[in-house]
Formats: sequence, structure tokens, C-alpha cells
Amino acid sequence: MKKVTLVLSGLLSLSLTACSTNQQTDNSSYNGEIVFSQFEGQNLKLTVRNNNCKQQQEGSAENIVVSQAYDSDLPVGACVKVSKDENGNTVVDNISRSPSRSWLSRTAIH
Repeated sequence: MKKVTLVLSGLLSLSLTACSTNQQTDNSSYNGEIVFSQFEGQNLKLTVRNNNCKQQQEGSAENIVVSQAYDSDLPVGACVKVSKDENGNTVVDNISRSPSRSWLSRTAIH
């Protein structure tokens, strides 16, 4: 029993160490809300309000032109993380729960 407890505590400490080293300390990234989205040629132009995903009207709005194909995970109202990749390109990731992934939302049965 003592060996099992020792192994479990070792695994727990190892997993906590892995989680803490995996966090980014990127000061240029922020969370915001998509307030407008439109196509411009092959690009998707997003207007993101830098408000830490709180439902408030104040906060600076930033126009971001994302060069990517249509992404259904970036709807208006989604909470997103805006950051830069290692090449300096702007990356927008949806960090809110996406209702488009739910099969119920696609069937219109609620």
C-alpha cells in the first residue's frame, strides 16, 4: 500500500510540474471577444474587442486581418485568445465553449 501511495504521489508531482512548465508567459497575447467578422478576398477579417471576454462595451477594439480559410470556430461573440506565433503571425484561437461542436446545435433541437 505504501508503494502504491508513493507511486501515485510521484505521478501527481510529475504531472503538476509538466502543467506548470507548459504555461505561456507571452505578454503580447490577450483575451477578447469577436464583435465583427467578414471576408476580404481569401482572408477572414476579424474585429476583436480587448475586454478579457467580459460582456461589457468598454475596451479597445482592434482590427485583425487573419489570413486563413473560413473557420466555424470563430463566430461573432466568441471569446478568443489573440497571440503571435514564432514567425510573428497573428493567431486567433477560440477559448470559449463552441456550440458548433455540439451535435444538438447542428440539428436545431434544443
